[in-house]
Amino acid sequence: MIARIGQLSLVVAILAAAAPDAREQRPAPAVRPAPAPRPAKSTLKAEQALPLTCAQAWIASGKRYPDMFAVVTTLAKVSLANRDLTLPNTREAGLEAGKGIADDCKADPDALLFAIVDKHVRRVAAPSGP
Repeated sequence: MIARIGQLSLVVAILAAAAPDAREQRPAPAVRPAPAPRPAKSTLKAEQALPLTCAQAWIASGKRYPDMFAVVTTLAKVSLANRDLTLPNTREAGLEAGKGIADDCKADPDALLFAIVDKHVRRVAAPSGP
């Protein structure tokens, strides 16, 4: 259970680290009523998200950060499970991985998102078990 909380913390921090840079690039929205909050549950299954590039995942998420967060969370869980890793339950680890994912996707939007997520999950995660 603690490992899952740590995993979620990492993914939250990843997107928190990536969000300010991306928001700076958006034009200011017109004044309108705020939309109802959407759940951050991915509409993509892992097998659908695995072959997507950073740019394709952003489009598939409807260009919404909560939905992109859900895609990254899904891919991070796949990486952790396949590699038998757990994430440290620290904000620093999440920010470190998040900044790396955001920077790599900005540098190469055509890179596979899973490859980038896997790279940064491996960098901050530790082996599971004793």
